[in-house]
Amino acid sequence: MTIASPRVLSVDEVATLRHDLRTPVNHIVGYCELLLEDSEGAEHAERRARLEGSLRAVREALEMINTSLGIGRSQVTQQDVEELYERLREPRARIMESMAALLSPDATTDSDEFTSDVGKIQHATEQLAATKRSPAHSSAVNHETRQSDSHADVSLEPHPEHGLSSDRGMILIVDDETNNRNVLERHLKRQGYEVVCAGDGEAALSSVQHSSYDLVLLDVRMPGMDGHEVLRRMKQDSATRDIPVVMISAADDLSTIAACIEAGADDFLPKPFDPVILHARVGACVEKKRLRDLEIDYLRQVERVADAATAVERGTYEAGSLMKVAERDDALGRLARVFDSMAVGVKARERRLQDHVETLRREMDEAKQLAEGAGESQDVDDGALIPGELFANRYQVVRVIGRGGMGMVYKARDRELAEDVAIKTLRSTAMSDDPTVVERFKTEIRLARRISHRNVVRTHDLGESNGAYYVTMEYVEGITVRELIDMRGHLSAASTLGIAQQLASSLEVAHEQGVIHRDIKPQNMLLDPDGVLKVMDFGIARLAQNNSTLTQAGMVIGTPAYMAPEQLLAEEVDARSDLYAAGVVLYECLTGSLPFVGTNPIALIAKVLHTVPASPADCDASVPAPLSALVMRLLDKEPAGRPGSARELRELLAELG
Repeated sequence: MTIASPRVLSVDEVATLRHDLRTPVNHIVGYCELLLEDSEGAEHAERRARLEGSLRAVREALEMINTSLGIGRSQVTQQDVEELYERLREPRARIMESMAALLSPDATTDSDEFTSDVGKIQHATEQLAATKRSPAHSSAVNHETRQSDSHADVSLEPHPEHGLSSDRGMILIVDDETNNRNVLERHLKRQGYEVVCAGDGEAALSSVQHSSYDLVLLDVRMPGMDGHEVLRRMKQDSATRDIPVVMISAADDLSTIAACIEAGADDFLPKPFDPVILHARVGACVEKKRLRDLEIDYLRQVERVADAATAVERGTYEAGSLMKVAERDDALGRLARVFDSMAVGVKARERRLQDHVETLRREMDEAKQLAEGAGESQDVDDGALIPGELFANRYQVVRVIGRGGMGMVYKARDRELAEDVAIKTLRSTAMSDDPTVVERFKTEIRLARRISHRNVVRTHDLGESNGAYYVTMEYVEGITVRELIDMRGHLSAASTLGIAQQLASSLEVAHEQGVIHRDIKPQNMLLDPDGVLKVMDFGIARLAQNNSTLTQAGMVIGTPAYMAPEQLLAEEVDARSDLYAAGVVLYECLTGSLPFVGTNPIALIAKVLHTVPASPADCDASVPAPLSALVMRLLDKEPAGRPGSARELRELLAELG
């Protein structure tokens, strides 16, 4: 006669049975721990002894379950399961005896909650190997129990006394077992947490979408949408992905734990849980969420400061926009307060500059009206271009727009790019036959091409045609500051400030590129119809320093009146030499005359080197004293006595506005 071999359970059947047996163990442990916390004092000594005995018994049962259905066992048979049920009867009986004693007429039951908790322990103990059933039957029974229990005792609203503002944190418990939720909720509330419960995955997702939680305790195995799916959806949603999730389950095999961690869970807590471990892990996750919230809030405030910077750049910043950020008592708050103050100051300075430029524009219009009908001198330079002529096989000459010591300036049409340009032809005497001089000039032009600013006439290129050199530049329709002064006699302080602030900005950007102008004068400063200043000839004046013939001719050209003492003495020049020239221009704008005038070049140079001129305020009492003092500082004969940079000059001018 052949004896049939015991049936071997599948891996899934073992895992399910292990989970279903550990679930009532979790209930017994949980309620015993709660009752022990409430049983302090000598009067509860007998009660404590019963509860501690029950805990020892249920932990023995847990050890039996883990040994018989252990993750490491290769095969578990139906006979192994039957034997496990038999062994569980003894600890089960001890627990039932203890619970019966706690509810006996002679025992002291001080509350309905105590009686209810003991009853729950009894019910859970009855579920612990109550009958010898197959793993499949066990799973079906437990699944049915969970289904009927899944919506019982579910609260998706916080207690009205607490709202959503617990000092410790707000926690969502998601479990289809009422007792699991109840035990966790009571443990956490005793620690000061606000707790909300959900009995299924869909209710949990709805709750996290509408409330702000610091932690979600999520069961793995639930009917319908299980914990894995809830976790996956939470981590895919930007609104919930930063909420820490601790998976809590009686299914504690390595594959389940690994799957949860890989899906984004912050931790895994097996059932039955140790209250000390529960509190430690919950506390760590809530603190992590608090720090993450602080980080997110900080980044949002940083973004607000960045948006404010963009608003300043666009001219749309409103004072007080960073008020909330400025209330922070940290480095970001201090930055916001300083930024707001600076932005308000910048906006005020820009408004004053706009007012100055508007005054300048009106004075330009008045000067043009006064000059109507006046003819323009038509003295022609050697090699002058004729209107209509095609120059360098590319530029259609339109008309003469200026002339200077180094050559003529024409408006022309660039036929290749179909746009207007300015062409400055250089006198034959301006270019040396020395190839090193020409190469240095080309280098200076290349540097000048790097300057891109609204207050600088853009230099395009250096060219040569039939042995003659020329420079092409951006064409600007307007008048020079020289013409404006000549037409009006002198300018108002507001118009002068409008010119000065724009001039300082142009010099600042040029000096940052390593380009020193060396020939700042009213003739090289254009004003367009809107009063926007455009400084010309960056990179061209360097040619004069490399050509001895031109240096001698320079005294006739007239530029020594704007040259700094160190430049006249052929000493090293730097950005402060341009600032001296700017001071001469501003002096002339305010007074209508140069600070130094001589009957011949030698006398002029002697005055520049040794004489202190009368201040603009002495020449005209309407000139504000601070502006007059700044002009005199610019005219200091020693570079060290002048502002240290064009940026410093711009800031000083802004304060005067």
